[in-house]
Amino acid sequence: MTTLLQCIECDRTVSSQASRCPHCKTQYPFGVKCIVCCKHLKRSEAVKLSKEYGGAENKVSVKFFHASCHNQVSQIRTGRARTSCPACKVPIEFDTSSSVTCHNCGHNVSTRLEAPSLASCCYCGFNLNKNLEVGVKQVNRQFLDGWIKETIYAHRICYTKERQEQELKSRKKEGIEQVKIDALLSNRRHNKQDSRNRETLFLSIFLGLALGIIVGGLGGVISHFIVGFGSSLSSAALFGFACVFVLTVAAVWILSFFE
Repeated sequence: MTTLLQCIECDRTVSSQASRCPHCKTQYPFGVKCIVCCKHLKRSEAVKLSKEYGGAENKVSVKFFHASCHNQVSQIRTGRARTSCPACKVPIEFDTSSSVTCHNCGHNVSTRLEAPSLASCCYCGFNLNKNLEVGVKQVNRQFLDGWIKETIYAHRICYTKERQEQELKSRKKEGIEQVKIDALLSNRRHNKQDSRNRETLFLSIFLGLALGIIVGGLGGVISHFIVGFGSSLSSAALFGFACVFVLTVAAVWILSFFE
């Protein structure tokens, strides 16, 4: 449903479906979203970064920042970090393998941090530092030795409450989907096992009857004539048939367990 809203740049009324403001001509009448803090701001006040991706399509990634947010994430470089003086709260940029004296009040700040991370923030794309990052989630990655779990990291400032809620909903959705997949796979395994059991039953009965008649029955008849086995010819043949039938059925089922 179309409604009337205020243009973020000139505060005049525009349609909610408008692609540009007819008054101030901005192409972003409702502002742009900061990739770091997820808050909206005026396009005229935003820092814009564009990155081209190779390939036939030649796609372009565009990101907008508050100036303050951009300063915070862009200055966290590999081998460098930023903090604030615990005494006077003045921002300090320092080397990760040293201590530094505050240029404002002279307070000595211990700045030895963990080794810089080789990863980049999954939201803004700038470099991380292990003391200034947070693990967002684990994903499956395909490597030469198969599937392994890998942690995706982000700047703490980029991992906003909105994104935390989105990740929580995403994990719940993935959990529900995984339960459905597990149930489907379990049902398929159950159906496959039932099919194998039916095939094994048919095969065991067929072989039992065939070998029982040929081997058991014939063997019982021959044993009756040679050694006098059984009280009669039919009883000897029936006994031989029963023994071979039972042994054949048992052997087929035992072999099916090792397949």
